[in-house]
Amino acid sequence: MMLNVRRPNLGFCILLAVCIAVACGGMLRGSAVLAADDAGRDNADDAGRYLVGCGTADITGSPVGIKMLGYVRPDQITEGLHLRQFARTFVIAQADSQRRLAIVTTDLQSVTHSLVLSVLERLHEALDDTYRLDNVVIAATHTHAVPGGYWHYAADTPVGMPFNPEYYDAIVDGIVASIVQAHQDLRPGRIRIGTGETVRAGAQRSRLAYLKNPEQERNAYPADIDTGMTLLRFEVDDHPIGILNWHAVHPTSMSFNNKLISSDNKGYAAYAFERTQQAAQADGHRFVAAFAQSNCGDVTPNLNLKGAGPGADEFESTRIIGQRMADAAQQIFASASEELRGPIDFRHAYVDMGNVTVDAVLTHDGPQKTVPPAYGYSFAAGSTEDGGGQPMFREGMLKTDLLIEGMARTLVPLPEPSEEMRRGHQPKPILLAVGAAEPSAVPRVLPIGVARIGQLALVIGPAEYTTMSGRRFRRAIKKVLPDVSHVVVAGYAGDYCGYVATYEEYQAQHYEGASTLFGPWTQAAYQQEFARLAADMAAGRPSTAHAPPLEVRGRVRPTSLGTEYDLPPEDSQFGDVVRDAETSYARGDRAEVAFWTGNPQNGFRPQRRYAAIERQGGSGWHEVARDGDWEVRCRWSQPKTNARGRDRRLAAHQFAVRWDIPADAEPGSYRVRHFGVYRAKADGELHAIETESRTFEVD
Repeated sequence: MMLNVRRPNLGFCILLAVCIAVACGGMLRGSAVLAADDAGRDNADDAGRYLVGCGTADITGSPVGIKMLGYVRPDQITEGLHLRQFARTFVIAQADSQRRLAIVTTDLQSVTHSLVLSVLERLHEALDDTYRLDNVVIAATHTHAVPGGYWHYAADTPVGMPFNPEYYDAIVDGIVASIVQAHQDLRPGRIRIGTGETVRAGAQRSRLAYLKNPEQERNAYPADIDTGMTLLRFEVDDHPIGILNWHAVHPTSMSFNNKLISSDNKGYAAYAFERTQQAAQADGHRFVAAFAQSNCGDVTPNLNLKGAGPGADEFESTRIIGQRMADAAQQIFASASEELRGPIDFRHAYVDMGNVTVDAVLTHDGPQKTVPPAYGYSFAAGSTEDGGGQPMFREGMLKTDLLIEGMARTLVPLPEPSEEMRRGHQPKPILLAVGAAEPSAVPRVLPIGVARIGQLALVIGPAEYTTMSGRRFRRAIKKVLPDVSHVVVAGYAGDYCGYVATYEEYQAQHYEGASTLFGPWTQAAYQQEFARLAADMAAGRPSTAHAPPLEVRGRVRPTSLGTEYDLPPEDSQFGDVVRDAETSYARGDRAEVAFWTGNPQNGFRPQRRYAAIERQGGSGWHEVARDGDWEVRCRWSQPKTNARGRDRRLAAHQFAVRWDIPADAEPGSYRVRHFGVYRAKADGELHAIETESRTFEVD
């Protein structure tokens, strides 16, 4: 339901199968009214005295057997691990009041409102009402190379993704753990803010639609994408403990052909920055680097605009784009001098985005209304710049096709849109009338927010906002909060509901416009509601809200990870070496080793270590790299010969470890170790596997 379709040519039937999952995914309307808590309470300027804390936790999903989320390819099933997934949190508290804000950045494709509710319930058990809907921001980086299985939507449909409670709980546990860490880490500190430019880290992937925006508006900006980065540097005793930055680029450097878990270019940027800073830390305290997402709806990292580049392959492209972000962050980190000072404040509201009356001041054509959600034809075309494209669809489709409509109604169990709904979405020809279902087949009551830390304001929303949409939001907030000098759009936060293109971009009906669900006035409606929350903040009054979304947890049938047992390999034992290391390697070479192992879904936990590279030293063996490090790739496979005459699901796996030996590796004796499990048929119990390659020399 929340999936952006940048996909290869799989044919109309597969496309509509994906659409069925989208259409059946949403569940439901809301039923109660929530006002922003603590509105107007304790607004005194504290002159910049903050408590700051940081935390991080592993939320890596199952590396085998789970459909990946993002491209929605039925054949893109996880079979390995490259870069791990993390939840990274910063908590900022007013030193002389109870006001605080927790900002969480997750290496997920998207966040769901159900996840947010589960996290808050767990936090309430431990910390009462310290953290609530209005002062916790949980956002996704939007990487397309991670497992699904944590969405409740579409889980019970034939083509939907099974709901895996173990993975869902692991994500909740990780986010909670990172917030609790940051909460316990709170100490008097400073927050310095800086801005800078990234160099060739993204490109406009929908330029024809962007050019529909007024020329005068476009001329106010130096580029057709936002190349800027806003960064917060957190310090305790004048010593940096972490950074949080926002920059707009899609994490789609890893393509739809990839089957290894990866946090993509933003994950690499965080990984590289943290390694550099951790090495420089003298006190051993953790350093947390969060590369958060902004208004990247029409920004691709694939600089050749054909689903690839700038590297020779997707791994190199991920590293290059990630390093460019890390380099920009490093420059801002080194030079940031402006200190955030002033109050912490926040507003949160649920808004029925399918029923917002937009004021004439924004429409220039009298009051206008948003409409119940629907996808257009060009939604099925996908973004060709990120690898999309279907033979029956193209970007810019503006006319209804009776053949397509007939096939869609046959294959997708949705009501036909009313004439009023069709008029409300014009010029979009409706492919999937998800809002015609009762209740709506996708969420239409959505969480939005505005938060403030001194002279910084955050615009918090659950969508993929285009470049110009974000610019309009920032201008609107600055008008309402004139004493705020920095405004950041924090997208992919709190939930997910597709794209938001401007009214002008919507007319072009490119992929982004066709995926703008609530009609041509969607962007204006968001702008109006964000400005309303900011005005409430400025006036010190509470913000009213529509009814919240209906509770959807517990409404789907869970599918547990793992198998009943693992069959041992024929003529071998679990832990046996299948392919051993060479006796020696030069620095810069590649070492590859494989072992027999069980299904890693059995006994799943995100922190599990699967592989380690160890070097022999004076006091024994010492780990120098492990799975999740850039130079290590891990892949599981089930050889067909091993499954002959057996249940393929239960067959033993081969676990292959590839280590690209760094050019600066110390000479010496090394080995590759594997840590796995298998479930025994005799007793159904888990048994640990610890095994190793031969010792080899690196010189």
